[in-house]
Amino acid sequence: MTDHFLSPVLYVLMIVAVMKVMDGLPQRTFSLRKPPKVAIGLWLIVAIPSLLQFAFPGIYDVLHRDSDKIIDHGQWWRAYTSFMVQDGGVGGTAFNLFVLALIGYAAERVWGSRMMLAFVPALMLVFSVDTFLVHGPPGGGNSGLTFRLATSIAGLALLIRPGRRHYLLAAAIVVDGTVLLLLGDGHGEPMITGIAAGLVAALVQRRWPRVWQPVAADPEAVQPRSPEHGSEGEAAPGPAGDLEGR
Repeated sequence: MTDHFLSPVLYVLMIVAVMKVMDGLPQRTFSLRKPPKVAIGLWLIVAIPSLLQFAFPGIYDVLHRDSDKIIDHGQWWRAYTSFMVQDGGVGGTAFNLFVLALIGYAAERVWGSRMMLAFVPALMLVFSVDTFLVHGPPGGGNSGLTFRLATSIAGLALLIRPGRRHYLLAAAIVVDGTVLLLLGDGHGEPMITGIAAGLVAALVQRRWPRVWQPVAADPEAVQPRSPEHGSEGEAAPGPAGDLEGR
């Protein structure tokens, strides 16, 4: 990781690009009576220990990522709990929690609650493998998970709404992540791999739509306003038309 002054700008550019991608996707609606439960639950799982660690530093000591302890001492749980604590101080914690709230809500709108419930643990499982193999620096934070979840929306769009606009936005995200990597900021990697993860998850939705209940099949999903797909409030297409391009 790095504290390069350009990094925050590139983070924001990625988030803006993801929000632009969402404009052309079917989205589930939420309300006070029917809130985004998975996004709220994920935020609480991260926020509670992340905030408590400032009063009780032992929480960080037990949960943070430490490859030496994972590989040499069998403390395997650290690979899956490091996203629950933060190593960026008050400022980094505030940023991570704010972005998680924003992206969690956005992701549940386009992926749907059932898919989110499976997708988030899958992201954690797949992308924690390297911590068992490589002696990396110790640390914590949910930014890797959050960024992958964010750019997975671009991967979803490439499959269900292929078009020049989404290709360009996905390419912009890849360029953004590549620049971060060239600057020595490891946050570029989850930006890029998140797109690939989104493509894979979208293929799963297309292959087993009844299992995953694609958001486009949800009767409460709406089609946002876009030049290609009509006005806001129009019913989203069903899974066959949406996910298989028929």
